[in-house]
Amino acid sequence: MSRLLLSIIVLFFVGSVATAQMRMNPADRAKQLGETLKLNADQIKKVETIFTKQQDQFSKIMSGGDFRNEETRNKMMKLREESSKEIMKLLDAKQKIEYKKVLEEQKKRMEERMQNSNN
Repeated sequence: MSRLLLSIIVLFFVGSVATAQMRMNPADRAKQLGETLKLNADQIKKVETIFTKQQDQFSKIMSGGDFRNEETRNKMMKLREESSKEIMKLLDAKQKIEYKKVLEEQKKRMEERMQNSNN
């Protein structure tokens, strides 16, 4: 039962993240993160490059994938984790702390949405 619930959460999370990321272009996402983390112009440009690469790869995965397919979900989660790691490498210590908070907030919102959709 708990494995099924975890699979549903992951499915919902991946689908929601992919959909939200497709609504904002990489430049807007980088700008938004830049404002949140107080990134410099060089960091913003590098984050935009990471987001562009991620969006291209998400598009390829989504064009041939089924979100109910565990392999597709795993690919998307792995891609998101890799992008987050690349971004972390660009950040100073203070920015890393703030970025971890951003990631936790995203996770928390996803869990809340899952709870609300199950009610």
